[in-house]
Amino acid sequence: MTTIPRPSLKTVPFYQMAILLLVCGLVTILDMTTACSALVGGVIQIVPQAWFSRQAFKYAGSRQVDLIVRSIYRGEAGKVVMTATLFAVVFALYKQWNYIALFTAFVLMIPLQIFLIRKTLKH
Repeated sequence: MTTIPRPSLKTVPFYQMAILLLVCGLVTILDMTTACSALVGGVIQIVPQAWFSRQAFKYAGSRQVDLIVRSIYRGEAGKVVMTATLFAVVFALYKQWNYIALFTAFVLMIPLQIFLIRKTLKH
């Protein structure tokens, strides 16, 4: 039995995706390539981070500390490999990206995620 409840972070990627889709929908009015690039950049951040969160909070309790540490390392390694692979696939498959929009969306998803996690943990 654990005394510290697991944080409910399952909704954070969904909120991130909803905000990303809203912003990309608005950007579509200006330029479709920019909107698609921003969407792909945001997804490249959201999916690996969701994987890490799932792995990091898979186990709970002091008796499972070895499993927790192993799972966090596995989650972080998977996140790095997944992010690098997604970027490699994106760059290899299609060359007409708006790279500024792609990287900006990728980077802006990080503070959004932190904000959403803080909001989720307060409730």
